[in-house]
Amino acid sequence: GLQTVGIFRVGSSKRRVQQLREEFDRGQDVFLDEHQSVHDVAALLKEFLRDMPDPLIPRELYAAFLSTASMEGLGQLDTLQLLLFLLPPCHSDTLHRLLRFLSEVARHAESSWGPDGQEIPGNKMNISNLATIFGPNILQKEKPGEKDTGAMNFEDSAAIILVLQRLIEHSQTLFMVSPERQRDILRRLFQTDPDVIDYLLRRK
Repeated sequence: GLQTVGIFRVGSSKRRVQQLREEFDRGQDVFLDEHQSVHDVAALLKEFLRDMPDPLIPRELYAAFLSTASMEGLGQLDTLQLLLFLLPPCHSDTLHRLLRFLSEVARHAESSWGPDGQEIPGNKMNISNLATIFGPNILQKEKPGEKDTGAMNFEDSAAIILVLQRLIEHSQTLFMVSPERQRDILRRLFQTDPDVIDYLLRRK
């Protein structure tokens, strides 16, 4: 699907997407192979993220994440990283995988040339396009179906896209804790919760 033009943007078959969704919901083993339409699978992923009871970025952190849109440079990235550290582990792990995947999709946006000199078409989905599509599914102010869901103002919409762009662009580093920060945390824990240090070191 990385070479599929307009992946995540081109329409899909609602009937096939619904069928796939029902199979997953029933706990069936669903095999996604070359016989499945890339656009149907892409639509199902977007639907899954949109309809989660709790979005990947919890609603309590919506305003905090959006506030980083007006920041710049290292200050913005440091703040985003600290906010990511507040996510529940399953949200953090899933978001990390998703952002790395979107980064990979964006790397195939432009056409390239294979070793045999044949043109490999790009998918035309750069980071900005992907952020526009996935932003509202990941950063949600209201639950799907609640009033005002469709009435998002332009400022919020632009901020969501910008924040998600930064998250995709820096997905490799934002989820990594620097050695300096680790040492700082361990020093503080040594004073307040030495038992936690024992546990962490045993896990390591």
